[in-house]
Amino acid sequence: MGLRLRYADAIEPTDPDHAELIRLQIEYDRAKIAGTPIAPELSRRMHGLAVTLEPRLCAGVAGLVDDCGVRRGFAELIELPGADFLDRGSGIYRRIPVRHVLLTDVSPDLVGEIAANPMLARLTSLGLDNNPIGDDGLRALLASPHLRRLRWLGLVNCGITPVGAELFAELAPRVLPDLRFVYFARNRAKLVPYGAGFDAVGGQDPIDVYVPEIAERITTTHGPLPWLDPAIAWRGGFVDFGEV
Repeated sequence: MGLRLRYADAIEPTDPDHAELIRLQIEYDRAKIAGTPIAPELSRRMHGLAVTLEPRLCAGVAGLVDDCGVRRGFAELIELPGADFLDRGSGIYRRIPVRHVLLTDVSPDLVGEIAANPMLARLTSLGLDNNPIGDDGLRALLASPHLRRLRWLGLVNCGITPVGAELFAELAPRVLPDLRFVYFARNRAKLVPYGAGFDAVGGQDPIDVYVPEIAERITTTHGPLPWLDPAIAWRGGFVDFGEV
C-alpha cells in the first residue's frame, strides 16, 4: 500500500479529496484486517467521499459493467455477467486497474472458458456467488493456471456437493497457494469453519465455533491454512490482498 500512499501525496495539491479517500480507505482496511475498532467519523467521511468520487473514478467503464467500486482509492472492483467479462474484459482492463471481479449469470459450461482466460491472472479476488456452477464448474475453476494470485474466493450458493468440497480440499492448497478467504455458505456441504450466536452483553461474535470434519482433515494433511482460520471468517472476509 506504500505506492498508493505516495500517489496520494503526489495528488494532494491538485486533488485533495481523492488523496484523502486513498488514505482513509487504506486506514479502514488496515483496521478491519487487524480487527481493531474503527472511529465512526472515519467511516462517515470515507463513505461520503466514496459516494462523491466513485462516478468520476469509475467513469471510464460506465456502460461496460453492472457495477464499479473503489477500493483503497482506485476503481478496481467490477461486477458483470460472465459472458460480458470474456467479451469486454480486456477493454475494461485498459481503462481501470481491475483487481476484484464479481461475476453473474455463470453456467457450469461458461466456467471453463472463464478459467482458461489469462485475464484472471491479474485478480486477487473473484466472486461467483449464486451461480449454479456445481461440482463440474468448480472442477473447471480449479484447473485454471491463472489463479495463483487469488486471495479471496466467493462460492456461496453454487450448488456444490460433498464431492465438490472434497475436490476443493484436495486441490486448493496446491492450485490456490495465496488463498486467504473462501465464502462457502449455502452449498450442500460444509467446508470451512463457521460460527453462530452473538453475545449482546459482551459483544462477542460468534459464541460457538463449528469446524467441519473436512476442515480438520485438510489441516491435518496440509497444516494450518489461512482460509481455514475462524478468526478471518468472523471479520467478514477482510484479508490482506497483498497490494501496493
